[in-house]
Amino acid sequence: MDRNVPRGAAMLLDFIGSIEAPHGYDTVYGNNQAKLPKPLTRMTIDEVIAAGSSWTKRFGSSACGKLQFMKATLQRLKKVLGLIGKELMDGPMQEALGYQLLKERGFTEFIAGRRSRTAFGLALAQEWASFPVLQATKGAHRKVARGETYYAGDRLNKALLAPERVEAMLDKVKAAGGATAAAPQPPVAATPPAAPPVAAEPATADAPAKETIARVQQQLKDLGYTEVGGVDGKGGTMTSTAIRAFRAENGLPDGDGIDDDLLLALQKAKPRVLAPARTDATPDVVREKVPEVRTNWLTKVGAFFASIFALIGSFFDGILGNLDQASGVMQPVKDAAGDVPGWVWMLGIAVVAGGLYLIARHGEAKGVEAFQSGARR
Repeated sequence: MDRNVPRGAAMLLDFIGSIEAPHGYDTVYGNNQAKLPKPLTRMTIDEVIAAGSSWTKRFGSSACGKLQFMKATLQRLKKVLGLIGKELMDGPMQEALGYQLLKERGFTEFIAGRRSRTAFGLALAQEWASFPVLQATKGAHRKVARGETYYAGDRLNKALLAPERVEAMLDKVKAAGGATAAAPQPPVAATPPAAPPVAAEPATADAPAKETIARVQQQLKDLGYTEVGGVDGKGGTMTSTAIRAFRAENGLPDGDGIDDDLLLALQKAKPRVLAPARTDATPDVVREKVPEVRTNWLTKVGAFFASIFALIGSFFDGILGNLDQASGVMQPVKDAAGDVPGWVWMLGIAVVAGGLYLIARHGEAKGVEAFQSGARR
């Protein structure tokens, strides 16, 4: 895992930490760090995850560290970053974990100018409840005004700073850009040497970063837009189809691009509910809407009749082959085809046509099923 954190990201993480956990890397929710048998920065990630549930019972939350990582967040980041769990939860590791959260929330796009300050501010507010939203929006529980926490209404969280402070810091972060800053030294014993940095895939102004595409794909999939296919960070035809469907069903302008409007809508969208007219669609209706289903149906019909005619021909050829007069008429054809009797040829055609019929029928059934489930537009 690359522990190099860009200067702008390091600035933002320090700012977040100063609000979330002023006491630093060893902080445990409610400033209960003194009650632990050893400092947080000397615990492994697996130890922190294992202790999370007991901390929730004792202290009211599993949040810990400079950036107040929750147990579920650590479990997910461990998987995303390919960690083994034996790594220490020290300063450099917390910075690296925090940087991953920033990237997932759109840091790369913000620095590149592809995401607005307001949209990125909303994403930060969704990750850290102490941060305010920068404009009125629909929150997790109710509509929230500028300056309120995204989670207003839960009677637990509140914003701890003014939106103007966040905006000023984000302006500084953007000005600092993506230059790499040295990772901070751990406050305690150093960890084993980290693996060599993995070069990040460059993002251009024309195309979203791979991580952004993957995040959008996963969000679409979670919301029920199964036509997106797999989550691979590559924008292809299936991803474009899913984005177009999401835009059409959520009042966004037509297109398959990833922009601020789409990212915000994905964060606020509810799981997709397909109309009964779609889930109950008959094969006749689907054939009119999905070209490949109609093609499979036509192939199935053609194969059916070809198989019937071939079987009939095989039957009569076998009978006529035993009649002397008919045999004389059929003989030139048989001679041209070699020593194979005509009925064998006919039977072969029937077998091939029958196989084609079964394949086409299966394809048609799968197409109808995909349309009804929403996997195919």
